[in-house]
Amino acid sequence: MTHPIQTYSLSGGIELSFTDSGPPLDSSDYTTIVLLHGGVFNAYGFHKVHGYAHSLNLRTVLLHRRDYAGSTPYSRSETQELQQGNVIFWERLSAQLGEFLQMFVQREGIPKLVVRQKPAQLNGLRNMGSGGVAILGWSGGCLPIVSFLGAIRNRMISEELYNFLEDYIGDCIFYDPSYHCFGYPLPPENQNYIPWEDTRISSEEFLHAFSQWVSSYYDHPCYDPVSRSLLTTASINDFDGQRQKSDEISVSSWTDEEIARGTEERPSKNEIST
Repeated sequence: MTHPIQTYSLSGGIELSFTDSGPPLDSSDYTTIVLLHGGVFNAYGFHKVHGYAHSLNLRTVLLHRRDYAGSTPYSRSETQELQQGNVIFWERLSAQLGEFLQMFVQREGIPKLVVRQKPAQLNGLRNMGSGGVAILGWSGGCLPIVSFLGAIRNRMISEELYNFLEDYIGDCIFYDPSYHCFGYPLPPENQNYIPWEDTRISSEEFLHAFSQWVSSYYDHPCYDPVSRSLLTTASINDFDGQRQKSDEISVSSWTDEEIARGTEERPSKNEIST
């Protein structure tokens, strides 16, 4: 099933594009998951999740972040704010995300959040139920979520909007967040490969190199299969992270058309240059 790209026009002439699985049939308590993609890869890379949403009583919304496919590019002044680390950039971006969520909830009649007595189990998840909106970020897409939910107060978000969203936003999910999202600098002894710090790669080669690196599968020797997590004693150099890519790569199964639709070079340069 094809899910057409939709576009919402926000205040200030900003447009955000997205695809929507639509609501599960005959469900009045489904949960809506709004996904924010990371860098280089836009929301198209997750388009197959729409096909699994309804069986889990979910509605999935794949949002193209600013500067990516169909959404308003950053202006020159916004790019400068991003590069300078100006807080106004993140406040504005957070306000736009809040406005999008309010618009989507109101237009689509999203069920209000009902607080669950027990948290949903990630393993063996059956029926999310409970309504509301869960915000999911992948990689660099976690950063605007941290800014949106983590700020004590955003001067660009009204009290009315805060109160409105409190009735709907429930879960926040970080899927493989980058260290940038938490403001962590890499330790000086880091030995793991980082493509944007590889001076051997030309700007023309970066998109290909990053796509292979980020979609690789690594075997971390510090992984504990019993607890399904990394050992607490592990350091950053205990990872299987020095390779530029693994033998198995997700994008190797993509067609040329899928790579062209799902990866974007220009916005990634704006973000990586920061």
